[in-house]
Amino acid sequence: MRRVLIYGFIILLVLMSCGLIPLISPVRPFIQLPGEVYPGTEGLPLLNGWTNTFSATLLAWTVVLIIAFSLRARSRTADEVPTGFYNFFEMIVEGAYNFAENIAGPKKIKDFFPFFMTYILIILVSNLLGLMPGFDSVGIWEHKPHFEELKAIAAAEDEGLSQEEAEEIGHDVFDKVDEENKGDLRVSPLGIPFIDILVRKDREADPEAPIVEDHNEKVGFNPEAADWTIVPFFRPAATDLNMTLAFALIAMVMVQFYGFKYLGVRGYLAKFFPFIAPGFGAEVGKNPIRAIDVAVGALELVSEISKVLSFAFRLLGNIFAGMVLLFVMAFLLPAANLVFFGLEFFVGIIQALVFALLMLIFMVGATESHHGDDHDDHH
Repeated sequence: MRRVLIYGFIILLVLMSCGLIPLISPVRPFIQLPGEVYPGTEGLPLLNGWTNTFSATLLAWTVVLIIAFSLRARSRTADEVPTGFYNFFEMIVEGAYNFAENIAGPKKIKDFFPFFMTYILIILVSNLLGLMPGFDSVGIWEHKPHFEELKAIAAAEDEGLSQEEAEEIGHDVFDKVDEENKGDLRVSPLGIPFIDILVRKDREADPEAPIVEDHNEKVGFNPEAADWTIVPFFRPAATDLNMTLAFALIAMVMVQFYGFKYLGVRGYLAKFFPFIAPGFGAEVGKNPIRAIDVAVGALELVSEISKVLSFAFRLLGNIFAGMVLLFVMAFLLPAANLVFFGLEFFVGIIQALVFALLMLIFMVGATESHHGDDHDDHH
């Protein structure tokens, strides 16, 4: 029975790929890098609009906290023999601890491991949630005035107007359409464009509702020619630079913190400004080639800053590219996503491990002087 269901599912995907089931055929996605703002939340204090990526971040943290507190509650019973998920999670944590200890050493692992494991969990959960059904597909129908703006600009350019004149006309159209369609929202229960049904209900309730139904006969289910799109309720958190940049900044701040903690203020700063180290002038007098350490320290300082960008854009690029890949394959050949979902599953795991591992390595490097001394007396 299970095999029949799997084969039937694959056949259904192939039929969708060929467009033989038009009502549920995949829609060409609307892809943008920034997280989409929920309609009606624009201009909120601090957030400047509540985005679906922020909601996904809160959801990921909620899942991680539920896991942590549920497992902690069970761990208080000393006589209980661990089984099931508890046993599996304990094995994962123990393996991660031993792995991190081999890198950081037994003296530093107690400081570093909480950050190492937390980063693995939150990034892993964020990435895997993005593969759950409903992410990037179930959401709110929202009128997009910029669709009309782009069409007006294209029409103006076809008439021979300059780019500046065409853009000015487009901005006027945007403002007009935006004003006419404020509050034009439709909840999509499945995230697929059964527009005829939804719009007819709107028209019965409000004869003056903004025109979308008139587009159906002309544009069918082509979102590029329509003036609407879906704002998903959730989008993978790591596809938003705000999230990845925040994680990168926290990671590098803690790297600097442990550098100062283990080497002391002067000892750590001497890695970037070696001329403040005791006896540096005498060492240069004996060996003039040591003067190059000043340039090396400056490069290390630049490297510390660049690590923030490297952290943030590596995670963002890999996860965002993975989501785009799934969108494109779902439109071209949905059956192929059976393979690509597995690929993105492993990419999500690998990116979580890479991020946490690099942070751990940077922490270890920050706590070691150029001479390899650990200066544990600064604890």
